[in-house]
Amino acid sequence: MKTQQNTSVKWKWLTVAALVAGTASVVATAGPRNGGNHARHGGGIATAFERYDANRDGNVSRAEFDAVVAERQSGMDGNGDGVVTFEEADAFREFKREERARARFARLDQNADGIVSIEEAASRQDRMFTFLDRNDDGIVARDELPQRHRKGG
Repeated sequence: MKTQQNTSVKWKWLTVAALVAGTASVVATAGPRNGGNHARHGGGIATAFERYDANRDGNVSRAEFDAVVAERQSGMDGNGDGVVTFEEADAFREFKREERARARFARLDQNADGIVSIEEAASRQDRMFTFLDRNDDGIVARDELPQRHRKGG
């Protein structure tokens, strides 16, 4: 029983560390640019905050935070034995990867017909160019790229 409790505590702290690291990376890259004309695509920290704020009061309590952590942990524990094996964690990661891929496809499929047309894909690409063209001059210069994507120059 002691080993199971220690493992549970380790998973809790590993999950918290992963959430903090993920949140820190989103905070570091999110935010308005050039007077707020271009918001970060994908929602970033605001989307994560909404996921944690269960009662929608604009605050995330410790109980709300712990509930999301517990839900994620239970999702990883495929057989419900209170511990997570590498295989369970890997299966959970693959499930989440597919879930994200389906969500990305659904965002591209604007008319929800199960097919992404050339027009739908072009619309997404146009939005991406507009997002990257910070000064709206019709040209994307290297210094307009988000810092983490710049190489050279």
